[in-house]
Amino acid sequence: MSTNYPFSLRIFVADGDPDGLRIVERSNWVGKALMFPRTIFPAIKQRAEFSQTGVYLLLGPREDGDGEQLYIGEGDPVKPRLDSHHAAKDFWNRAVFFISTGSPLNKAHVQFLEARLISLANDAKRLTLENRNQPAESNLSEADRADMEVFLEHLLGMLPVLVTYQSNDVKT
Repeated sequence: MSTNYPFSLRIFVADGDPDGLRIVERSNWVGKALMFPRTIFPAIKQRAEFSQTGVYLLLGPREDGDGEQLYIGEGDPVKPRLDSHHAAKDFWNRAVFFISTGSPLNKAHVQFLEARLISLANDAKRLTLENRNQPAESNLSEADRADMEVFLEHLLGMLPVLVTYQSNDVKT
């Protein structure tokens, strides 16, 4: 990735609960992240953002209690995939997904992002990865590939803030 640049995040606590739905926007970026605990998914899944194409991460404790595990996926749209994981994957207790606020992402874009995120997660070896396969990067035009690399760079810059923030870590 390229040089780090300063940026700001705007976190909107949509339901007034710091542990509930959080909508996160980054300065000078066309993306948006939605973070939420699994427990509220049924109540929020009708939001318009869930009907968009995006890439998502599911996080939760490992069965052995030693750290966390991660699942990375994509959806066109996101909601049916998250519905499926809500019914079939028990490990996750929180999710974050990324969509575009500019030109909409398409299936090829999110397949590319998913493949790159899985590859990066495998290389980093920080969390147990629940994904069984390494999907191939989708065939994108040179321009689309460049756009998705920038989208990915901004997403990755935000991710450490998003997945480590827990409101109960903040003491008042």
